[in-house]
Amino acid sequence: GNFTGATQYEGDGYSVALPANWGPSKEKPFPGIDLRYVDSFDDVNNLEVIVQKSSKGSITDSSPSDFLNSIGYILGETSAKVESKSEGGFQPNKAAAASVLSTNTRKDANGKSYYEYELLIRTADGNEGGRHQLISAAVNKGNLYVLRVQAGDK
Repeated sequence: GNFTGATQYEGDGYSVALPANWGPSKEKPFPGIDLRYVDSFDDVNNLEVIVQKSSKGSITDSSPSDFLNSIGYILGETSAKVESKSEGGFQPNKAAAASVLSTNTRKDANGKSYYEYELLIRTADGNEGGRHQLISAAVNKGNLYVLRVQAGDK
């Protein structure tokens, strides 16, 4: 039997283990979301698979920092202008901060390269004490695949 508390999901060009107590979500906060699951108890905890066309042959065609900057929108980066005093310890006119806790480049058994990141995103509202995000990204057959798993810090 499956005692891991996860169910294997096979998508078009990817597979992912879904936590047993999480359910599908129709919410699509940005373009390219192919799969989104949320924790049945707290939807701050969620998992998304983003699939987008890519002209790159490998994730390593850009540096880890350049790639992370290119997907800032999934981390909550916005083009909106925020005007504020120093709130929640943030600099004036800033409402969030992302800290990169770790970055890794790995190859799977087939030689495919992946970028992996662990981030802590803090917002001025202090919600959940921040949000941990684990991101894994690869390019395959003309598509960029990004897995993002988010959990509240508390």
